[in-house]
Amino acid sequence: MPRAILQVQSLTVFVDAGSRNELPFKPGVSHVLSRVAIQKTERFSDRECIFEELEQYGGMIDCQTFRDTVAYGLSALSYSLPEVMDVLAEAVWRPQFTSEQLEMELQSVLFEIEEAISRPDPEPILTEMIHQAAYRDNTLGLPRMLIDFCADDASDTTSTGYGNITPGDVTRFIASHYTPDRMVLTGVGVDHAQFVELAERHFVNPKTSWADTDIADVDKSISQYTGGHCKIKRLGPPVVGPNPMPELTHVVLAMESPSHQRLDDFFPIAVLNSLMGGGGSFSPGGPGKGMYTQLYTNVLNRHHWIYSAIARNHSYLDSGIFALYGSAHPSQSRTLLEVLCQQFHHMASPQRPSDIERAKKQLESALMMNMESRLVNFEDLGRQVLAGGARMSTEELCKRIDAVTAGDVQQVAADMLKSRPSLAVLGDLSNIPSLKDIESALLPANKGSLPKSRLLFPRL
Repeated sequence: MPRAILQVQSLTVFVDAGSRNELPFKPGVSHVLSRVAIQKTERFSDRECIFEELEQYGGMIDCQTFRDTVAYGLSALSYSLPEVMDVLAEAVWRPQFTSEQLEMELQSVLFEIEEAISRPDPEPILTEMIHQAAYRDNTLGLPRMLIDFCADDASDTTSTGYGNITPGDVTRFIASHYTPDRMVLTGVGVDHAQFVELAERHFVNPKTSWADTDIADVDKSISQYTGGHCKIKRLGPPVVGPNPMPELTHVVLAMESPSHQRLDDFFPIAVLNSLMGGGGSFSPGGPGKGMYTQLYTNVLNRHHWIYSAIARNHSYLDSGIFALYGSAHPSQSRTLLEVLCQQFHHMASPQRPSDIERAKKQLESALMMNMESRLVNFEDLGRQVLAGGARMSTEELCKRIDAVTAGDVQQVAADMLKSRPSLAVLGDLSNIPSLKDIESALLPANKGSLPKSRLLFPRL
């Protein structure tokens, strides 16, 4: 992308690798990689040396891993492209790992997971749980955060055994996946000719630090949506004191949705996600800020006891899940899930044209606003090229959105109801219906209504 008037440049290397590719490796190795990737290289003796070098150019560097991608991001002042490209290539191709680094970072990761489970807003943990439930023991469902939350002892982070990850394990993972044909290098705010020249110098036939490493075959498995449930018991509010947080049970109900490569279905799903929207019971808002979305008008405004209701679509190369997140007091958790089941049925019914048009305009508005961000620009550029080999322009995206009809949205919602549901629960589990009852509620004839409770004495 051209420099235009930008004074800051951003470079990113996207690698086609992530937790979904860990089957031949020790679980959690990609998560650990994100913590030790920017530590030590052949040229730099430690992390401080890397940042001292970048400090001269107002730069910073980071590495993040996802289910399907490893991303190295670097930002610096525009005049420093040759110098910072050299640092980026050094971090990607010639890292060095030590046992001391891994031990320290593993302990830090496990502490962060424990803290995240007890957080008042546990959405990252819930997102991990719903993926593990939806794709049990394969690809997108392999543990990204070191812990198998669907296991019986998921709440016990000391029993994971992931301290066995060694420097050799991390090196073998990157040696198996870090090849030029699995990478995309993006630049925002750079001179294109200079960028191409430096890319050829640093990323074609590079010198690596793993020349003698035994390389494993890359796992190219296609994701298999299984459906299922994942539950973690958490009793009591996460924050106590003079103003304690309310005790809540958090639930996620999801169905399989199209991959982002099925464009005829992906854009209707994106419009559906915008249509459902949602937020918290105390979210600020107004026209264009979510108050006209279906989860506000049909859920939060009608059920005062629901603390939050949010729609999220998670889309990948070969599959995806459309999820409704909700939270309420444990005594209402069964009713909350019934309300979410009813919302899935409502999605598959005809929608008012005015609601569809509003959702499309909100989606386009969010797209335009996000594209003003340099960080969003280079991530969008890299992910599109890595997945499809080309980038669709903002104008093309808006045309695709404009072409979506109410019938398209209804059809993709109806198709979702044909899949088996996935359920994630964090909190008091005593009032949670069985997955069988939820499957029954999602049948067309039941329209989201759960079977009558079989309790002899109903809970008050």
